[in-house]
Amino acid sequence: MLLSQQLLAIPASLFSLVSTEQVPLKIPDAKYPWIRRYASIGDSYAAGLGSGSRIDWSCSRYNNSYPNILHASFLGDDPKRNHQFLACTGAASTDVIEKQIPALHDNLDLLTISAGGNDVGLTVILNNCIYQFFMAGEDDCELAMEEARQNIHNETQLHRNVTLLYEAVKPKMNKHGIVYVTGYATFFGIADELCDSVTWAVWDGVESGQTKQFLTLERRISLNKLVQSVNLVLREATEAMGPNFRFIDYDKHIAEGRGRYCEVGVQEPAPNRWGLDFYEWNTIDSGENSTEMGRTGDDVPKGSFEGDIAERINKTLQEHPDWQFDPDKGFVNKSKTMVREEGIIGDTISWMLPDSWKRVFHLRPQAHALIAALISEDLQKKEGKDTVHPNFLAALP
Repeated sequence: MLLSQQLLAIPASLFSLVSTEQVPLKIPDAKYPWIRRYASIGDSYAAGLGSGSRIDWSCSRYNNSYPNILHASFLGDDPKRNHQFLACTGAASTDVIEKQIPALHDNLDLLTISAGGNDVGLTVILNNCIYQFFMAGEDDCELAMEEARQNIHNETQLHRNVTLLYEAVKPKMNKHGIVYVTGYATFFGIADELCDSVTWAVWDGVESGQTKQFLTLERRISLNKLVQSVNLVLREATEAMGPNFRFIDYDKHIAEGRGRYCEVGVQEPAPNRWGLDFYEWNTIDSGENSTEMGRTGDDVPKGSFEGDIAERINKTLQEHPDWQFDPDKGFVNKSKTMVREEGIIGDTISWMLPDSWKRVFHLRPQAHALIAALISEDLQKKEGKDTVHPNFLAALP
């Protein structure tokens, strides 16, 4: 049985341990002594937005991201190995080329990349079509979807951008160095219509005149197809780079484990459903403090990922002084506003959404562990090992 298959069979209670400071998934003797220089670049999926404990503010890197789990656990304990964690939430391929690649060390043995989603506007699509942070309407959703399709197909923007990115990292690798490109996972189950009447609009409690976006079967199918199209382009561009570039497709594993939203028989919202691999509104991982995760009102640095969203939300609230945020209901129409009128204060911005909301549609720790396992599995095949180390499961607490 392959490592990825064994991970799917591990009880969820064991994966709750991934949320600690020291990731405990240790593979005895599964060391790769040739990997001394490891680096990870890319977007929020590589940064691990919301998964575990925050490592830094500006890029929202987290300790239970798959690069950190790979380094801390699946590659084995090697004090001689260095990990450059450069991935940054919000980064498009061009940002990675301009800001992250120049900072990479030379002569890398291993590099992981997650990039491309922001090139086609997946974040914009999720906002306009689902949670509507900025009061997007139905027309905004369709426009965002169409623009994404244009950027994906016919080897246009996405293919050119990621090809330039992959070419740019080649000089940073040694002649035996391996580059792993990780794709994305489809978000929705599409086998029934239970979700057709569900809306995750943040402004659900406000009579704003805006059309609420619902998780209809048609919309879920369209969003899944966009993700699959992105993965296809990433795979083709990766394989064109030669044998030292590998594409990691974890989408089928997420689907097999019923880890998506709106799986068969699931009545949403189900934020803490067993096996859910994405954060939903108010998802709380094991070990997290639900009270703290639901708290709002902290100031966040200007220019950070949270700061960018906060700035836009505050602007909307200033335009509608009778609205305020209720952690249980979203933004509702009340007589008093909770946001400070000036919104932006010095180098910080008043942040109105709780931590449990900002990470929606990002991977939870067990999904990051899955990606790390798939990379480790491929590395073992490279070394002539077709299966996981026999002591792996025995080593789990």
